Amino acid sequence: MKKVVMLIFFGVTVLKAGFAFSQGDTQLWLTYNNQTRLSEKWGYTFDVNYRTRGFFPFNSTLTAGRVGANYFVNSRLRVTAGYAWFGTYVSDLDINWLPEHRLWQQAQWTIQKSKFQLIHRFRLEQRFRQELIRFPSTEPIYAYTTRARYMIQLQGLLLPPKTPDGFQLSWQAANEIMFHSGDIISSQMFNQNRTLAGIVISPNRKFDLAILYQLIMQYQPVLDKVEDIHSIRLTAFHNLDYRKKR
Repeated sequence: MKKVVMLIFFGVTVLKAGFAFSQGDTQLWLTYNNQTRLSEKWGYTFDVNYRTRGFFPFNSTLTAGRVGANYFVNSRLRVTAGYAWFGTYVSDLDINWLPEHRLWQQAQWTIQKSKFQLIHRFRLEQRFRQELIRFPSTEPIYAYTTRARYMIQLQGLLLPPKTPDGFQLSWQAANEIMFHSGDIISSQMFNQNRTLAGIVISPNRKFDLAILYQLIMQYQPVLDKVEDIHSIRLTAFHNLDYRKKR
C-alpha cells in the first residue's frame, strides 16, 4: 500500500511541477468518457469536456459534448461515427459564445498483451465553427474545415492487479498529430501536435482515472503562429459491458 501511495504522489508531483514551471500558456482539461458495449458488434460512446483557456489569445473556456456509435469489427478493431458540440465562451468579446458543430468518424486498432497495450487511432472530423464577429447584431458566419488526426498510445502496468477485478496502476504515453484544410486556416495545413504522459489509476476494470501532463503545439489562426500550450488532463474513463454472459 505504501508503494501505491508513493507512486501516485510521485506522478501527481511531476505533473504539478511541469504545469507550474511551464513557460507558455496553460490549460486544465476535465473529461468524463463512457464506453458501453451492448452486444458482440455494437456499443456507444460519449464524453463531456471542460477546458480552461479554450481559445487563445483570449480569456476563454471551452465546454464540449461528443456522442458516437461503435461497431466492433473484431476483438482488435472498432469503427465509430458520431456528432460533437463544442462551445467556447470568450469573456473579452461582445459575442460571448462561439459554437462549433462537428461530425466525426474514427477507426481504432488495439493490440493487447498481458501487461502492455498499444493503440492506433485515426479520426476524421468535419467542423462547422462560428467565426469571430465585431458586433452582436451581425449575422453569424460559419467556417468549414476538415481535420485528420492520428494518435499512437502506449500503456503498461506499474502495479498489476492481485485479483481479476482488483486495483492496478499503469503508466501511459501518447502522441497525436492533426492536419486540417478549409476556411480561415491561412496556408497552414498543420493544426496541432499533442504529446502527453502520466499515470492511470484503476480501482477495477470498469473505471480508470488518468492524470496526465500534455504539451500542445497548436497553430493559432488569430495569431498566425504556432503556440506552445501546457495542460494538465484529468480524465475519468467508465467502461460498461451489457453483453449476455455465456
